[in-house]
Amino acid sequence: MSQGTERKRKHRYLSPGQKLLLVVVLVVLFAVSSTVFLDLSRMDEQERPPADGSGWDDSVMAYVIAKEGETTAPFYNEGFAVVDQCARGTDVELESWEPYLTESNEEYYHVYLNGQFGYLRCENVTDDRIEILQENRIYARCSVHLLQNPGEPQLGSLVDKGSLLRLTGYDYFREDGSVNMYQVKLGDEFGWIKSEYVALSFDDAMSNWTNDSYSYNQHVDRGDHYGAGNAADLDYFPHEKGDFADMGNVMPESVYAMYISADDTSPSTVEQYLEAARGTAVNAFVVTLMDNQGLAYASPWLAGYSIGSEQYTCFNQPEDFAQSINMLKQAGYYVIARISAFDDVTLAKLHPEWSISDSNGEALMVDDSYWPSPYCRDVWQLKVGLAVEAVEEFGFNEVQFDYVRFPHFIPDTADLKNTLNESKAQALQRFLTYACDVLHSHGVYVSSTMFCETANDYVAPCGQYWPALSTVVDVICGQPYPKDFGSYWKDGRRYRQYEHPYETLNNFALHVVDRQKECSSPAIVRTWIQTQDVYSYRYEEMAIMKQIVALYDADITGGYMLWHPQGNLYVLDDIGTSIDHDYTDLYEKAKAENKLLSAYMNIPTANT
Repeated sequence: MSQGTERKRKHRYLSPGQKLLLVVVLVVLFAVSSTVFLDLSRMDEQERPPADGSGWDDSVMAYVIAKEGETTAPFYNEGFAVVDQCARGTDVELESWEPYLTESNEEYYHVYLNGQFGYLRCENVTDDRIEILQENRIYARCSVHLLQNPGEPQLGSLVDKGSLLRLTGYDYFREDGSVNMYQVKLGDEFGWIKSEYVALSFDDAMSNWTNDSYSYNQHVDRGDHYGAGNAADLDYFPHEKGDFADMGNVMPESVYAMYISADDTSPSTVEQYLEAARGTAVNAFVVTLMDNQGLAYASPWLAGYSIGSEQYTCFNQPEDFAQSINMLKQAGYYVIARISAFDDVTLAKLHPEWSISDSNGEALMVDDSYWPSPYCRDVWQLKVGLAVEAVEEFGFNEVQFDYVRFPHFIPDTADLKNTLNESKAQALQRFLTYACDVLHSHGVYVSSTMFCETANDYVAPCGQYWPALSTVVDVICGQPYPKDFGSYWKDGRRYRQYEHPYETLNNFALHVVDRQKECSSPAIVRTWIQTQDVYSYRYEEMAIMKQIVALYDADITGGYMLWHPQGNLYVLDDIGTSIDHDYTDLYEKAKAENKLLSAYMNIPTANT
């Protein structure tokens, strides 16, 4: 029972003057003592709605509270039978603070909630917002970073799994009664953490996710074959996926996307892309903001890091870039911002202290490039901060992080800046968890690309492990470019996989289906499709369509994105009519006739 409620109930027999005096004294005392119990100075205070609708003349407003460890309280009808559950934090109208005493000596308040009259137990009602939150300490159930402020890219400390966190506040309750983010204290540091990452007991925090169709042990058994991290050390609890339809950000059921490189982002060139897409099934564009080619626009956020046109090639001023993105959005397209996370030559050379470096502290070339270290939190903040700026200033629907991986063949003498003693796989999953935590609060989806090797059932040498990353992000984007698959001997002859776009993509897709089954909260699968020629093998219209239908034949229906490093205008003639088809609609029709999409569309699956 709340202190505020107890106060009103005990003194309902006093005279009016006594009541007024005592209430004033207790309110003052409680206001002082409550600041010791819980600091909620950073909460979003909300005005209570007026007490109307019930027809009661002198009703009062209060809040629903729940028992510790629960997020709802039972709602009773006039016969005191439970008919619903009320989320904690819900505003509720009381006829008065005079409780109703049942024949079994149970006390209830007569309430009006969501257009219904009923009853709540007295212990489930309070007039004090502080008392809604019953828990006062929590434990981290996975290793995750605190945020200094919700929705902002500034990072706090890494919290180890099982760490005790002192609760100091919260931002708001969701519709189901759960807290969105807790404000906590770790040592002397205050920060914010999502409720999904905490438990109420140490034992629960140290447990690992499992259910009837999913077992943590399958990941434990995979171990660490290539030195990139043990699969057992990653987080497999379900992660909340973005759903921003009520904010007007609706992701198409299947995305059919063309790609615009950073140097193609002027308004005049974007108009050419729009002309190419008109009358086709294309419903989205992927636009590069930052990669080794430069910056799509001169970013004020990066200018704060002394990064501008003197360091990167900046292809537009912000106002021109804003015009380009607005043209795409006004035409009704879903627009995705692409950011290269950890393959960034310019940033690595500008900040060798943040980068994979040699013994002298100079940025080290690995895999024909220079790499900011995926372990470095300064790099994380720079990249996610750029994403926040792009979303807020230009209205992107989604942010896609490319090159979320380590390079291959790193020399043993290299300094990777691994100050937190993490595995590669841990660093990548934690980066994407952080990116989702920040960007989801801005109402956008988060996607990440995956190297083709990650369709296999091990932690890849680059640190990517499909089940761990798919569990975190909203969309996972494989890059099974046939040019990246090796050749081998088959039936007495050299089998070059790039000459078999259907078979190569279909085999990849079937492995992806297996990986997705190993996720507690699998992402949507949307795949990058190759449009580049390989030697004498032309990737024209039919080769592109073979890759796409190969995915649908494996029941992967999230859509495609057409990749060419120079942008799709460069190969527009080769793309041809491959972008004219609504593949998902055709897939459904093929299923109705018990056919594969390739057969339904009469697309040959053998080598052309």
